[in-house]
Amino acid sequence: MLTSAGCHTRQVRLLATMERERWDLFVTTNYRTIYWLTGVLGPAETPTYFALTRDGLSTLISSAKPIEGTPVDEYLPLETYSIERTISDLARDAARLVRFPHVDRYGVEGPYAHEHGTRCNAVAAVQKLRKCKDEDELDEIRASLRLCAVAYRRARAILTPGLTELDVYLAMHEAMVQEAGMPVDLKGDFACGQRSVGSGGLPTRRRLEPGDLYPLDLFPATALYTGDTCRTFCVGTPTDAQLRAFETVRYAIRLAEQMIRPGVAAREVYAAVKHYLDERPFIEKSFFHHVGHGIGHQGHEAPRIIPGSDDVFAVGDVFTIEPGIYVPALGGGIRLEDNYVLREDRLENLFDFPMEL
Repeated sequence: MLTSAGCHTRQVRLLATMERERWDLFVTTNYRTIYWLTGVLGPAETPTYFALTRDGLSTLISSAKPIEGTPVDEYLPLETYSIERTISDLARDAARLVRFPHVDRYGVEGPYAHEHGTRCNAVAAVQKLRKCKDEDELDEIRASLRLCAVAYRRARAILTPGLTELDVYLAMHEAMVQEAGMPVDLKGDFACGQRSVGSGGLPTRRRLEPGDLYPLDLFPATALYTGDTCRTFCVGTPTDAQLRAFETVRYAIRLAEQMIRPGVAAREVYAAVKHYLDERPFIEKSFFHHVGHGIGHQGHEAPRIIPGSDDVFAVGDVFTIEPGIYVPALGGGIRLEDNYVLREDRLENLFDFPMEL
């Protein structure tokens, strides 16, 4: 979970943004941003509000109760169950608790409108603040990556012809749950063989066949932050062509790693990797997606390593690098993915798991 110290630091940075934007009040109804600022994680489907005034006073309206030390000055509980009354409209109940001060100018992330003052869209400002990750955020991502490693070890141990995609998924999920000691939300791509050439997707009863390539793209979460990794395994002994393709993808990752430094444009990294892969005739120009993307609060965020991106790498960015090739003759797709944080003097790989076909 996020720390109180980390949340307080992020509130201080938000206050500096409010000063620059001349906001007297900031309000968000985004449960992800509220977790980022307070460490309080309520259900996604339940209304929640967080407000911060320019003088640093904060208010939280949520069904989730803050623990001791949470950096919130006022907590207003949202009742979601009662034997005294029928609760049928949580949005109305939450709105009735709102008592934020009248201001001249305020920033908003989400569907909220104040009675007075000028409303300013705060989405871009919040996204900019969230791009650089703090150490408590990295700790949550590392926890997710430990689960990825457990899942890959389990998958590699059982991969044999005749198993179904569902068999592999369930084995990986069980290993994750046992490791975490709690429920784990496991999302990702679980398509094997020719199913993995055009797209990924949920696991099915499709049986694994000898020579199938099996890219397993995983992003498990016990709280809110997730890692996002991919390893590709071969069902049986890989062919020389599969091994050559695998090494080509590994080199594409190294190429991106060597380029990424503070101040480098994300589109330049994409262009270099795309050019390298497209130059290899046996790949058939099959690389069609992003080279990588930021991770943290959501599956894809800045920096986005795509040709249409204006993002520039900066210290504190946390992101994936994940080139791939998708040639039917190889028996499936090959995608490899690691997660990184950009430091002042180096690119740090957060995921310590071998890339082996």
